[in-house]
Amino acid sequence: MNIIASKQDVQVGEEIVLLCKAGGEGTITWQKDEEDIDDEEKVSGIDESSSKLSIKKATMNDAGKYSCLCDFDSGHQDKIDIQLYIYEGPSFGSQKTYHEFLEGTNGMVPCLVTGKPEVDVHWLRGNQNIPSDEGERVRQLTDNTLRIEKVRREDAGLYECQAYIRGRTINQKLPVSVVVNAPPKVRLREEVKKVMAGSENNVSLLCLVDGLPKPNISDHTSLAL
Repeated sequence: MNIIASKQDVQVGEEIVLLCKAGGEGTITWQKDEEDIDDEEKVSGIDESSSKLSIKKATMNDAGKYSCLCDFDSGHQDKIDIQLYIYEGPSFGSQKTYHEFLEGTNGMVPCLVTGKPEVDVHWLRGNQNIPSDEGERVRQLTDNTLRIEKVRREDAGLYECQAYIRGRTINQKLPVSVVVNAPPKVRLREEVKKVMAGSENNVSLLCLVDGLPKPNISDHTSLAL
């Protein structure tokens, strides 16, 4: 005997079709979690050695162990089982995927995800898992928020929130961009230390400006006579 299923992981709302082939003539019945399925809309015989179980729109309640039992005309009985997993999601909804933080502040990037039966969340950067250990400057909190303590310029870049249906390989990924801004810092440096008074002499000052994004620089000179 064998049960043919297109897949064992079925999303809510999808159709479930199970085909049981007994390999010999007999009476075939179906069970879910050891209880008989008597619904004629779900169970239909194909011939003396095969039967089909179909559910038009799967719900979470349809998850479980399905069994095909056959009382063969020869007098012996046989049974075969298959486990079906029903899931919903994971879904990130319409949350932000772009976050800006000021250098030196604490950055918090939420990852809000829904799904059934349970969802596990992992943060990654460059295919590297971000830890959840206390004391890590960049870590995943218990509510799945990404915390970046005292944001640095090198923290800018692309992060990824991955959500998995617990115990299965079903997953969704959400890319998140982090931008770091730094306020402008200005330093002046004299190029010429000593000059003689007079219209023929020049004084050079070098203006060094640092910041993210790159600041615009303008020069305003005033002369006192």
